[in-house]
Amino acid sequence: MRRGALLLEVLVALVILVGAGAFTLQAMDDAEQALDRADRRRRCNDAAVAIVRMAGGGLVGIGDLRSESLPELLEMSVYAGDADLVELETSTSPSAEPGLVLLEVTVREIDDPDLHATVRALVPSDLRLQERMQ
Repeated sequence: MRRGALLLEVLVALVILVGAGAFTLQAMDDAEQALDRADRRRRCNDAAVAIVRMAGGGLVGIGDLRSESLPELLEMSVYAGDADLVELETSTSPSAEPGLVLLEVTVREIDDPDLHATVRALVPSDLRLQERMQ
């Protein structure tokens, strides 16, 4: 009878150990996926910020941003080499300040449309940029 109780205790301990190990592995996998998703979201955000800064600095015109697929523009950003994995969406609206427009840039992953970053900033309108360059 004593051997049976000892065997039962060992089996219960083994089941607890295996269950805890499985739980730990699942938690580590979930954490790794969350870190990967956060990194991809950061990369989308970095790309959107880079594009807004390029527009604000006059490196690209607002009219140039109308295309949803600008691989040469995205290659200049942090998405170099992965430009085919994201799409660019832009919109502009007038602002209260003369010569400035509100530019909204969204960089979205094609494979995971829920993964995106949007940046809004006031940038000079194309006409004001042309005046500064002359």
